Amino acid sequence: MTGASDDNTLFARSLGIIPGEIRFRCLKIVVALSAAYAVLWLLGFQKLFLYDAEGIATLIQIIGTLYSVLYAFATYVIWGQFSSVESGILKESGALKDLLLFSAPLKEATREPVIRAVKSYARAVVDSEWRALADGETSEKTDRLFYDVIGSITSLKADGDSERAVYERLLDIANMASAHRDERLSVSVKRMPRTLFLFVSVTACTILLLLLFYPFRNLGLGIAAVAIISTLLFFAHFVVSDLDNPFQGTWNVSSKAFEELIHKFR
Repeated sequence: MTGASDDNTLFARSLGIIPGEIRFRCLKIVVALSAAYAVLWLLGFQKLFLYDAEGIATLIQIIGTLYSVLYAFATYVIWGQFSSVESGILKESGALKDLLLFSAPLKEATREPVIRAVKSYARAVVDSEWRALADGETSEKTDRLFYDVIGSITSLKADGDSERAVYERLLDIANMASAHRDERLSVSVKRMPRTLFLFVSVTACTILLLLLFYPFRNLGLGIAAVAIISTLLFFAHFVVSDLDNPFQGTWNVSSKAFEELIHKFR
């Protein structure tokens, strides 16, 4: 009983991740397609294809196999881009944290401009750049503030050998941060090729269309098949379209690494 209860709880939590609006839209599509099949079945439309049932089944199987391959490829592409964005965020924020940590030996007055520049940049990334990247654009404000971060490092004046070593180390870290930022922005504005997305969508719609023509002998079985397959295809489409944009939707990359720069590090 405990195992079954845990499974039910896990299922409820998993379902709760999906927004209610999306679930309601899925329900409307499933009801509409099921009703369409029922009406066609009662009108005897599928009887016209009674002797072609085997051919339609074969066609559904072929297109279903093609859809599986396309969907797997699309998911691989999207998840690769999603992971690259997450990796870029961690690399860039990690380099900026290193700037704060390795600048600790410097005098407070010398170090203060570096701290202020890093925190201002991190705040702008969280407040404005995230929204810009969701629209596939970059932010001029964060570009300018990142230049201020680099400027705060290059304007440092080393006083003695120990500070000179710190200064050189900070320059290296700033170069790494710049490279990581360029990489992060590059992958953040990428989206799945529209032709691939269109091909996957058209293939799914073709499967549903053929299913409406399939002459199930039992009306209940036909409605159940249409409902199940349309539900699976809808949520498969939802996952791909949602993950395609890492900055908006249900599954997003987190800005926590940059928020920590604002509040936790000094």
